[in-house]
Amino acid sequence: LDYGGVIPERFGHDSTEEKIFAKYCDALLARGLSELGLTSRVIDARGDSADVYASFPEHYSLVGDAKAFRLSRTAKNQKDFKVEALNQWRQGADYACLLAPYYQYPNTTSQIYKQATRYNVTLFSYTHLAFLIRHKPENPALLKSLLTFSTTITESLRASDYWLGVRNVVLDITGQSADDWEIALKDTNARLREQAEEQIRFWEAEKLRILALDQITAVEELVKALKIDSKISVIRSTTGA
Repeated sequence: LDYGGVIPERFGHDSTEEKIFAKYCDALLARGLSELGLTSRVIDARGDSADVYASFPEHYSLVGDAKAFRLSRTAKNQKDFKVEALNQWRQGADYACLLAPYYQYPNTTSQIYKQATRYNVTLFSYTHLAFLIRHKPENPALLKSLLTFSTTITESLRASDYWLGVRNVVLDITGQSADDWEIALKDTNARLREQAEEQIRFWEAEKLRILALDQITAVEELVKALKIDSKISVIRSTTGA
């Protein structure tokens, strides 16, 4: 969880590795909820479904969605988080939550905060989940205050209002102080720098590799990267050309 949600740059876009990594993040969420005393599992359904189902029997149930992003990814918008869709994927569960890297959430204003409040979807991060596990509440029933948090605030686009509220609920559940949370954030930022350096090293090595290619090999790699042959094949199979 401390290093969760960062897709390695060496994984190709829409590759098998990237898809497996996404399932790995689902497993992290499911295992994290299990560590907090819930019965949880990864949902096997493909498309139009949440990633995880969990319950505290005879008390509440929830669905969860785990998100991961590349550090090179820019221009994330509300569609990347699918808050409204997650509300529709409850499958009869009482609550819904979305897990993503803390630093990847919009940090000023965004529709996702207004949607989270409107549909009662709890947004939280890998950092929050790890903090909850490190300072585990004795009774899983206490987690309900986090799952209902969005019903207690006024709809707003402001990130600061939302995250201050989530922090206060998490501290109340765990009995920890604001200083403890600041230490957790500081540790997260330190690890993020480590991850960033690793991904930068990959691209620097890749740049050197490409610069050393001969012309023919470089052209072949470009044709492959643009998936030109695959696109021609699709056109032919679609039109019979």
